[in-house]
Amino acid sequence: MRDQVSLQASSSRPSLFPDSIIALLLIAAAVLVTYGNTLKNGFVHDDTAEILQNQYVHDFSHISMILTSPAWGFKTDTPFQVQAGSNYYRPVQYLLYAALYKCFGKSAWGYHAFKIFLHLCVCNLLFWIARRFSLPTWSAFMGALLFAVHPANSEAVTWISGITDVSCALLFALCFLFYLNYLSSSKTIWVVLISSFFLIGLFAKETMATLVLVLIAYEWLVAGKFVWRTSNLRLYLPLAGTFFLYFTLRVKAIGGFTTQNQLRYTKVDFLQGLLNQLDLLSQYFETFFYPANLNAFHLFDPIAGFFDLRLLKAVLILGLVLVAAALTHKRLLQSVRPLIPFGLLWFVLTLLPVLIFFRRIGENVMAERYLYLPDMGLCLAMCLPIGQLKLEVKRVAITGCVALAALLSWMTIQRNRVWHDELVFYETTAKVSPKAALILNNLGQVYASKLRYADALNALRLSIAARPNWSAYKNLGPIYGALEQTDEAIAAYRHAIAIYPEDPEVHSGLGDLYFGLNRYPEAISAYQQALRIRRDYSRVWFNLGDALMIVKRYDEALRAYQEVLEVSPREAGRAYSGMANAYRALKLLDQAADAEKKSMVGQ
Repeated sequence: MRDQVSLQASSSRPSLFPDSIIALLLIAAAVLVTYGNTLKNGFVHDDTAEILQNQYVHDFSHISMILTSPAWGFKTDTPFQVQAGSNYYRPVQYLLYAALYKCFGKSAWGYHAFKIFLHLCVCNLLFWIARRFSLPTWSAFMGALLFAVHPANSEAVTWISGITDVSCALLFALCFLFYLNYLSSSKTIWVVLISSFFLIGLFAKETMATLVLVLIAYEWLVAGKFVWRTSNLRLYLPLAGTFFLYFTLRVKAIGGFTTQNQLRYTKVDFLQGLLNQLDLLSQYFETFFYPANLNAFHLFDPIAGFFDLRLLKAVLILGLVLVAAALTHKRLLQSVRPLIPFGLLWFVLTLLPVLIFFRRIGENVMAERYLYLPDMGLCLAMCLPIGQLKLEVKRVAITGCVALAALLSWMTIQRNRVWHDELVFYETTAKVSPKAALILNNLGQVYASKLRYADALNALRLSIAARPNWSAYKNLGPIYGALEQTDEAIAAYRHAIAIYPEDPEVHSGLGDLYFGLNRYPEAISAYQQALRIRRDYSRVWFNLGDALMIVKRYDEALRAYQEVLEVSPREAGRAYSGMANAYRALKLLDQAADAEKKSMVGQ
């Protein structure tokens, strides 16, 4: 009987009645009011590198590179011609950036407008999923409205680089709707659509893989079936084949399914891992139900053992969630009761890529943007009781829900301002995460770009105090240099080299400092170290050539200028000019005259 009732509920297709149209219009209004202020925001944090400096997205000629490279494996306009890459494979993100760059270029408002549009689409899909569960219109509306304005979703929607989470959620919701259609008709077209959008979703973000787990949870809890039934092979075999195709392309792009992550880890044993997974899950639940302490860079401090009070708090939060779910479950009609545990499982299962860790924990595993897709499950579960209330009580409940939505919308509007620009973002985030070395380092760079050297020094010193890192030391070097504190500048560069000797920019910066101090032999040595690491560094070849000319090592200077012709032909004019000076110093006047002519052509 449970199977029959549930299947009838999921197979019904609600028509676009006037009340549904009104609900969708109100959801659209809520999204526009809540996120309209993001149109004034700029490019923040990762946006600068991934969009403004990323040559792969500035035209459509690099599509093949986007499809075959890991995230952060792109060419930039900086002296580093190639980024280090990552253990992520998300070509949809960069394809969307390429399309948006074609339309809007470096105007951030267009990217934010597109993000608002995506968020509105996800909210509408959530509404229709709730309606497909045969929930009343106003019940479905409240669930979608809660999701539309919830402050925990602000990071995913407001931050341009959060496009991975929003696009993945959109494709996830589409696949789930296709799945509900497949249950009611068993037509092959729905299997094709589910598999196709599942593949695109995997290319958007790895979290899409949890769709299979959510479908299995629905089969078991709501439809009352077991996934290993023979009839289900028609759906799950294509999904398995689709995942295998994705797996193959991913391994080819990044050299393996995953790589050694560059972020700092804290090592834990098996038991500590389990305790911290409970703690992390409770933090995500807490952020949803009490979104008052939002932060763009949560530092996760691992629990060491059973006697940590944070473990008690985690158990209490998870216990309260389970008790509330059980009490609500008992008071619902039999036909919709399974949707409560299903909503909770949606939340937990889609968080598994974040929750599952073994012996190492990243310092930033708690991130609000990771909640965007899981929140859909909780919003579905929370909208269920409204449809079961008596008319008089329902009016009061709806009024209370609307008031709550208004409060949450106001909180989100305030939260959106954090991403207004890089200075606001880093200052705000550093206040709530004063031990986040990365954030403090980036704040120091922003201060330095605005010539606020005292503030920059303070931020970078705090970054080093939080965690000694080569990047902060590297950024200290030029600031000390600008303040003519040369000993401190040299010490900063040497600290950076000691931590990470394979950064050519550090050696180059140290060389520039020595050059300005007329310490040419030391400058030459530093430049040579930089070029040993990265040969196609034309600026350093020029500086090396100039330093060699000053110390009258003309043959070596000539070779340095000649190297520029190979690594950067577009700078041939300046290279030939340097060669002409070297030839003249060597009294090779014919070669000097020839190089001088070529320098004029090269210009």
